[in-house]
Amino acid sequence: MKFRLTYSWVILLCLLAFSCGKPDDYSIPSPDEINHNGNGQGNNGSGNDNGQQEQQEPHPWDANRGKVVLPHGEGWSSASVTDGITYYSFVGKEPVSKAMQRIFVADVDMSGGKYKLGLTYNSTRSTTSTIFKNTKALVAMNGGYEIASIVIKIAGSYKTCMPNNNIGDTDVPNWKNEGALYFTDGTDPRIRYDGKDMSIAAQRNFYYSSKEPNILTSAPMLVNDFEPVGETFVWYVGNLNSLNYEDPQRHQGVRHPRTVIATTENGHLLMIVIDGRRSGISEGMSAKEVTGFLVSNFNPQYALNLDGGGSSSICIAGQGNAETHLVNYPVDDDTANGERKVTSHLYIVAK
Repeated sequence: MKFRLTYSWVILLCLLAFSCGKPDDYSIPSPDEINHNGNGQGNNGSGNDNGQQEQQEPHPWDANRGKVVLPHGEGWSSASVTDGITYYSFVGKEPVSKAMQRIFVADVDMSGGKYKLGLTYNSTRSTTSTIFKNTKALVAMNGGYEIASIVIKIAGSYKTCMPNNNIGDTDVPNWKNEGALYFTDGTDPRIRYDGKDMSIAAQRNFYYSSKEPNILTSAPMLVNDFEPVGETFVWYVGNLNSLNYEDPQRHQGVRHPRTVIATTENGHLLMIVIDGRRSGISEGMSAKEVTGFLVSNFNPQYALNLDGGGSSSICIAGQGNAETHLVNYPVDDDTANGERKVTSHLYIVAK
């Protein structure tokens, strides 16, 4: 009896081994091989093993690719600064914000290699018009937020790399490094959404480990590969004024003067300042409004919000004030002409 039982178990084990095959014949299906609706079908959901990969649905903003959009219509005017640089200005009721606005844009064609973008840092602070004059620039505008919150790297040297976890002396976590402007020799400006969804420590490590020689971080990202991500940066639906002034929801959910840098698919760099805090003249914009404005009037592939408010200022050669070439109306009053002294600026010079 014992022999029969042992023999039966041997036969059963052999049959099981034969039916299951070798262990290395079994492979775990990849996520792409599993239909998310759980019907067990292949990539195309048809059950056909025809080797065809599932076609991804088109991105809703792919339709914007290849479209060159220039501002036009009532309120817009333009002037040539020099070959490859156009100055656009808008005065009037702006359709996206549905408010009175004054907007100033330098459109620089970087594709021909005639111009270079520069980034300056001055620990003692300077006005935009001073930088414009000292660098012999064709265009200059203010740059980043307070240096304790952001990353500035120039010619391989870090001037600051997010030393603070909170904004100023508040308990608001540092949110000002969602995206970054990069360039190598100044002819290749690139804006990327690199800091998205990272912890503050991870952002700091990421940017400090970067091999890029020139970096300026900021937030919010407004347009990422044609997607208007800035429209959803603010999600809070309560009373924004009840939040801390530096809370990102309040900071970006209300209207302020704005400074923006953007790049287009056809190799243009846009340097944009929107005046604000002037009731009935220029109301300024929220992050959502400025994103919609950009998409409607310039169709940038990438766009990044920079420091705004009283810092917003832009100088363009041959335009505006005859002495300073300041074209907008900064709202600060710490100097005779309202320009605020800040630590970083962006500027364009002839190559």
